[in-house]
Amino acid sequence: MHHVKWHRAAAAAGAVGLSVLLVACGGSRGDAKAGGSLTVERVVELAREVGKDGAEKCPLPYDVGAAAKAAKMDGTIEPAPPASKTADTPVTAEDGSERPEEGTAWAVNPGALVSCSYRTGGDALEIHTIGGKKRGVVSIMAPVIQRASGMSASELAPYVTGASGKQPGEPVATGSGNVVTVRLDSGGEGDVALVLTVGDSGKTSLERGQVLELARTFASQAK
Repeated sequence: MHHVKWHRAAAAAGAVGLSVLLVACGGSRGDAKAGGSLTVERVVELAREVGKDGAEKCPLPYDVGAAAKAAKMDGTIEPAPPASKTADTPVTAEDGSERPEEGTAWAVNPGALVSCSYRTGGDALEIHTIGGKKRGVVSIMAPVIQRASGMSASELAPYVTGASGKQPGEPVATGSGNVVTVRLDSGGEGDVALVLTVGDSGKTSLERGQVLELARTFASQAK
C-alpha cells in the first residue's frame, strides 16, 4: 500500500521547514480539560487497528449523515479510496509513535494518523485525525493542507501557527475555504487535531460555511 509511504514523504517534507513550529509550540501537555476527549493513545490504538493494509470502515465515530445534515448538504457522503490514488481502501493510517523514522516529523513529535476518505458529489472529502505527544501536531499535516488549499509556503506557516494556537473546538479555515483544521480535546495530554479537506482550492461544490460546519460536527463527534 502506498498511502503510508506518501504520508511519510509528506511528513519528511514538513519536518524540515516546520519543525521549528513543533518545538516552539512545545510542552507535552495540552490545555484541554479531561472528559469526552480523544486521547493521543486512542489515536495510536486506532492507527494500529487499521494497520498498513488499510480498512473499509472509519474506526472513529464520525457520523457523516449527521454532519451532512448539519451543513445543509445535498446528496450523500460515501466511503471511497483517496482521490490521490495512494491507497485502495477508504481508511488508511500511520503509526509514528514508536521508533519513528529519522528525518520525519514523527521524529520530532511521535504520534499517529488515521485518515478516512469519502466522496460527496464530485468532491473528495478527507478527514485526517492526528495525535502527537507534543503541541503543534498540526505541523505534520502541513503538506496535506498546502496541497488541498493551494496556499503558498509564505501563507502556510502563519496558518499552521494560528491553527496550532487555537483552543480545542475552534475551527480555522484556509483562505480557499475548502480546508478546515480543528484542535480536539486530548484530555490534557499531548495534542490531537482534525484536518478536513473537501475537493481542491477553487474546485469544490461546497460553500465555505458548509465546510466549516462539517468540521465542527466531526470535531464534536471525535471522542
